[in-house]
Amino acid sequence: MKSLTLITLFLYCFFTIIEARKIIVIRHGEKISDDYLGLNDKGTARANCLYKIFNEKTSFGKPTSIYSNKRGNRSHRPYDTVKPLADRYGITIKEFNKYEPEKFVKNTLNKDKANIILISSAREWIPSLLKAIGYKYNEEVEDFDNVWIINNDNKKGGGKLVVKKQNLEECINLQLGKSNVKKTTKKTTTKKTTTKKTTKKTTTKKTTLNKNQKNVKTKAAAVEHKKCGPGFKACPKGQCCSKYGYCGITKPYCGVGCQPKYGICH
Repeated sequence: MKSLTLITLFLYCFFTIIEARKIIVIRHGEKISDDYLGLNDKGTARANCLYKIFNEKTSFGKPTSIYSNKRGNRSHRPYDTVKPLADRYGITIKEFNKYEPEKFVKNTLNKDKANIILISSAREWIPSLLKAIGYKYNEEVEDFDNVWIINNDNKKGGGKLVVKKQNLEECINLQLGKSNVKKTTKKTTTKKTTTKKTTKKTTTKKTTLNKNQKNVKTKAAAVEHKKCGPGFKACPKGQCCSKYGYCGITKPYCGVGCQPKYGICH
């Protein structure tokens, strides 16, 4: 009788481990404002850098199933954030209704047989999503680089929830630098529609100008999108502090909601 009990306990533990899974939840990347469906330049760069941490060589691992909030007429950001990663691994993103997290967990998530599942969501829905999965998280969600990891989840809240950082700043800055260089190249290319007589005279000047523009843009990219506002330093000279607390030089940063105490405003 005793040996039978031990065997039963062993089998229970064995199958519990087999069924355990890892669930990873991230917030979508940075946005321009609520008036835009997609991501801003930094959010797009973050999306393109996610493969750096979600792969077979990291502690996060390579996801074999990816979910996002369903795209609507107010935001595509959660979907856009994981789209480059899904394309890289050939995974189809499954969209779910963020207003019904319990239904999503019961009817979809708990029926997914993947061992590593990545979910992208808007920040205000992350606590309710984690609660529906079986874990309490009462802290305010503000940062874009948080990663909520549920290890050894058994579909009954029996795993362990931890919060880590993406630490993708170096990759993001590199992506932003490349993006600005491409934009500069496109602008200067369209201007090179001069006649044959003037081409030779203007070539050397334009080449020098292009190099200067690239240097300026690359330097600006390295400091753009820094945090600013209460609790942070002011933006570098010539930059605006947006209402969301990020430095930049474009209209979303310098227009409505711009914070004049921490930078210039147009």
